[in-house]
Amino acid sequence: MVPGLNPTGEHVVPAISDGAPRPQHRLVALLLRFRNQLANLTAFTILQAASYLIPVVTIPYFARTLGIAGMGQLAIAGAVALAAGVLMDYAIQLSGTRFAASHAEDHVAINHYLNATLMVKLAILLPVMLGLGVADLLLAQVGAHFWVFFWSLMSAAMICLFPQWLFQGLLIMPLAARILVSCRVVAAVAAMLLVRSPADAYLVPMMQAIGGMIALVATTGMLRRRFGIVPGRPLPGRSQALLKENWTLFSATAWGAAYSHGAIIIMSTMLSATSIGYYSIAQKISQAFISMFNVAAQTGFPTFVRTHGRDAASFGGQVRLYMAVVVFAAAIALLAMFAVRDTLYVFFAGQHSSAGVQVFSLWLAASLFTIISVSLNPVMVVLRLDGQMARVYRYTGLTFLAAAPIACAHFGVLGMATATLITEGSMALFCAVSVTGGLRRINRSDAR
Repeated sequence: MVPGLNPTGEHVVPAISDGAPRPQHRLVALLLRFRNQLANLTAFTILQAASYLIPVVTIPYFARTLGIAGMGQLAIAGAVALAAGVLMDYAIQLSGTRFAASHAEDHVAINHYLNATLMVKLAILLPVMLGLGVADLLLAQVGAHFWVFFWSLMSAAMICLFPQWLFQGLLIMPLAARILVSCRVVAAVAAMLLVRSPADAYLVPMMQAIGGMIALVATTGMLRRRFGIVPGRPLPGRSQALLKENWTLFSATAWGAAYSHGAIIIMSTMLSATSIGYYSIAQKISQAFISMFNVAAQTGFPTFVRTHGRDAASFGGQVRLYMAVVVFAAAIALLAMFAVRDTLYVFFAGQHSSAGVQVFSLWLAASLFTIISVSLNPVMVVLRLDGQMARVYRYTGLTFLAAAPIACAHFGVLGMATATLITEGSMALFCAVSVTGGLRRINRSDAR
């Protein structure tokens, strides 16, 4: 008899004597079970690695070509554009991922949701661009750098219009990652080739906007071919319903934007562009690092939605393990960066600045709290703590907007960095308390 065949010629799988599956079989089964999540994790890792590596290459070049003041001007325009981007997104990145994950098999429903989101975003984009025109007439700083502000807003608009939430919810991020990474790399290379003097500063956001447009067009064609999802007019009343449904989440993200982007806007009325440039470089280094940890949050979001819906009892343990790994990894990496903070800052800025290094040190400390908040936000959305999230961001945003100008007026750029650190720490604490309360409610429900 031939090994592996029975007398009829059929293949036979050898049995293990103790009836237990072999370790390698368990590993293969585990990998197959979570293959979509692993593919998403890999895609997010590549995407966030690009988000981290591109600034590593471009910031030193632009800091030397545009000067620290030029970097400060880009930071001001970028802060305004990103704040407008939060308005245009209207929290759809969060609610959309939740919707796509819970309607993964219903592409028609997702198509209707996509149409409604596009209508909402375009409706918000119009008054934003009109506001830029008014600012050009009334504000000298905007008029002097109009094209920097214009292309920064267009770049933010392209980011908002790209339906990353759809790819996250359906666990098909590798498709989006290929498009986004290629477009971002080409845009960064084009900007470095074209920018030759401080007068060329507008080319940086312009190349980013063009890259975003190409990514959006490529994604639209791919969604049509693979999933039959075609952008079009939304169902009657769907956009209005979305505006109402997302109001609470939007209020949370809007207040978050008030403190995350408001610092540079506030400093633009009090400090020189050079001081803002030092602050901006420290902020960009830290945010590029934070983007790496955003991988875990974005990858885990759809899985959290599914676990919470199917097995709420295990959800708390999953969240605790996830947060323990994130905090431990972040703390180790931040300590390593703090040990070489002078060298790192000089590499990016092109010159040494004791104030810049001090700001960078404060930003490194704040980054740990930012990572905690960013990691807990998807969990709060899954637990439907939208109201608590809104209150957390509202109170911390209001506190920051009240305290930051005073700190900046008395202590300059260091005062602003300290206000940011305190705000990030408060937000992380409030998010942790809210999530802990939400998990306790789940446990009490299971006990009953």
